[in-house]
Amino acid sequence: MSREPTSVLSKELLPISTAVFATAALASFQALGIAAALPDIAGDLGNVSLLPWAITAFLVTSSLSTVVAGPFIDSVGVSRMFRLAVITFTLTGFAAAFAPTMPSLIALRVLQGIGAGLILSTGNAAIALAYPSNLVARAFAANATVWGVMGVAGPAAAALILTVGSWQWIFYMNLPLGLLALIAGWSVLPGPQGEVGARLDLRGTVLLMVGTVATLMAVDALDTISLVWLGAAALAVAGYVWHARGAGSPVVKLEHIARQPYRGLALSTALMLTGTFAMNSYIPLYVRAGKGGSAALTAWSILPLTVGWTIGANISSRMADKHSESWIMVVGFVVNIPALVMTWAVVTMDAPLVLAFVAFFFAGVGVGMSTNAALTLLRAVTDPTKMGRVGAVHLFARNQGFTFGAAIGGAVLLFVVTAQLGDAEIVRDLLGSADVVASPAAAQAVRSGFTASVIVGLVMSVLGGLASVQLRTSLSEARLARRGAT
Repeated sequence: MSREPTSVLSKELLPISTAVFATAALASFQALGIAAALPDIAGDLGNVSLLPWAITAFLVTSSLSTVVAGPFIDSVGVSRMFRLAVITFTLTGFAAAFAPTMPSLIALRVLQGIGAGLILSTGNAAIALAYPSNLVARAFAANATVWGVMGVAGPAAAALILTVGSWQWIFYMNLPLGLLALIAGWSVLPGPQGEVGARLDLRGTVLLMVGTVATLMAVDALDTISLVWLGAAALAVAGYVWHARGAGSPVVKLEHIARQPYRGLALSTALMLTGTFAMNSYIPLYVRAGKGGSAALTAWSILPLTVGWTIGANISSRMADKHSESWIMVVGFVVNIPALVMTWAVVTMDAPLVLAFVAFFFAGVGVGMSTNAALTLLRAVTDPTKMGRVGAVHLFARNQGFTFGAAIGGAVLLFVVTAQLGDAEIVRDLLGSADVVASPAAAQAVRSGFTASVIVGLVMSVLGGLASVQLRTSLSEARLARRGAT
């Protein structure tokens, strides 16, 4: 009798791990590393006003394709979707190196973002379906570690590439790394599990996109026009609910987002990420403009939270051997919420930055613990025949947390800065040159704005914690009901 593998890098699982983790590294590098090349790209291709879309277009399409991929993963299998994902991502990324204009580069980044979303969904489904139960939590933790490492190493690696070559080399790297992942995973990933004949739910996808964009616009400026955008978002959500109730195979089935345990998993995770990233997205701004930190310190200021997240995910995977996933999720909030309170106190008292970095680190630990446990619990409560669809919906909810967190945090921060200074453009001057020193009034405005973002983030995380407690309660009640039935 063969023994069950004891490591994600064991001989039996090594090809699967190579495929999943290599594609995760490649996708995260392309999402983050390109930022270092933006000045060089603008210098070569011009059309500087379009430059932000080189990143934004990638993120928007990757978020949507993540949820669209779900039904197809169940229908045609992880293996075929993995091949499509890697081929799409690799070829469009490689082609981006030859883009002659900024619009053509953005178009290729749109396509590459689609491939990235497919990679996220197929990787999540591969871990849930291909690894034995005793290694699922550790496989998710390893995947989080890859993202964490690339969050630190990606921009640094891109900067190194740019010192010895042109920006095109960042895209050239897609080909060899993509081929490695494709070869490793070509024939070892799971096949079809359930749903047959999946089709693209175009109407549902459009409604999701409209709802997402309208919500982002509603929190972008915090003025009277926000009410119009909120109304548009509400209409899109209502339209999607009506559509999903009548459609045979909607892109997101309502029971996978509105009923327990899926509602609790989505809400708690999305709210925690919204709360934490309302703060995290503007840590560099706080360090540079609010505290007068150096350019180097500003660049590395996101490291504590990233490292904390990675450590938290690995702690969670070890705890899963003895504790339930729902309990670990609650513990994650017990770590995260006090860390956000500490952040508020440190910023309010204008304490040394080292204390802020400690708070950022523990906020990340809490996020890593809860999000990793949520993925493991999702796998435990979901039939394998629905894992692709359900996993994709959960990833979509997580993505909304990242996106809305950054949007809400930025809107609140700039609202406060504008209220105190009359104009937020001074912040751009402070970030644009390492030689510009913030005036006391400007520094105080940024600190006040960041404090407000932390408070908003804290409220979101508390709401997420309540959702996690409700989830744990519902699971306990379900277990008691099953015992009573027997």
